[in-house]
Amino acid sequence: MEASVMRFCLILTIFIFTHVTSAAVKKSVDDLAGYRTEVMQLGARLSSLEKEINTKTNLYSSSLEQIKQFESDVKLYKDELMKKQIEVQHAQKENKEVLQSYLLESENDSSEIWQKKIHLELLKLAQKKLATKDKELHELNGKVSEFDVKLEELRKDEEQLSVILKELQDRKKVVMESYLAKLETKKKLESKVQNEKIHQKVSRIKKQLSDAPVILTKPDRVFKDPVKDYLGLTPSPKGVTFKYNTIQPVRAVGDGKIVFAGDLAAYGQVVLIDHGNDLRTVLLGRMNVKVKKNDTVRDGEILAYTLNDLKEPQNLYFEVRKKNTAQNTILWLEQNGVSKI
Repeated sequence: MEASVMRFCLILTIFIFTHVTSAAVKKSVDDLAGYRTEVMQLGARLSSLEKEINTKTNLYSSSLEQIKQFESDVKLYKDELMKKQIEVQHAQKENKEVLQSYLLESENDSSEIWQKKIHLELLKLAQKKLATKDKELHELNGKVSEFDVKLEELRKDEEQLSVILKELQDRKKVVMESYLAKLETKKKLESKVQNEKIHQKVSRIKKQLSDAPVILTKPDRVFKDPVKDYLGLTPSPKGVTFKYNTIQPVRAVGDGKIVFAGDLAAYGQVVLIDHGNDLRTVLLGRMNVKVKKNDTVRDGEILAYTLNDLKEPQNLYFEVRKKNTAQNTILWLEQNGVSKI
């Protein structure tokens, strides 16, 4: 009767804990979904800003190249303008000299008519040359003015693009900070959800095991894990299988004597320890065994090293036997021992 009451209380406790845990997991999952959505939205916003910044940066670079080219062209035209100004000055001086010569010749009564005509033609040529140089100077001056105006416009555009780029970078910085904060929260929630799911799974496994008769028999003791660095463990009605992917020591879970150590047909390497009081533990897997039969070992002493030459996850089987009968081994592990289920 007392055993039945204990069994009922245990089942009720597991049932309540399981439902509470399920509710907590659901809330955490809902919160995580919300943060994932926010992270995705912020990521999309960052991507959009990045594209916009790249576009504006390309425009800014193109604007700088145009400004550089226009500055070079303006310099060339201004150099040419200076040359034209000098040519016009020379043409003006030449025209003045020809005009003075013509006037002197015209006032000289002793000069022949053909001489006056020659001076007149020379004057016409000088005036024509001067007019041509004046026209060229005027046209070139107009082009220089146009280039100056265009260059000023380009510089204004460059300044505006610079301001826009700074604003976009500032906005990106704000969004990035928010994104990183949300991402960090999301990672913490993912870890929390994972842990809650683990605990939920442990509760479910314990509930399943609660139907087995062995739960009515309290374990004589609890053991630590024979290996520490493992990916997870899988309980069965008898033993527990640890999955690992590293080379690491396999340790004794308690004081005892080695009953068997070696290869056991297709099962792999086996280490069997007698802890006294009809209690034994079994380790089976791909191991480099460091102990031999009849050795006395202490709790935590290294029995072997795992092997992983295949570069893929390997299994190590652990089982507790009482009076040569396999027990529900997971119930014999410390609470922390089931944290990775």
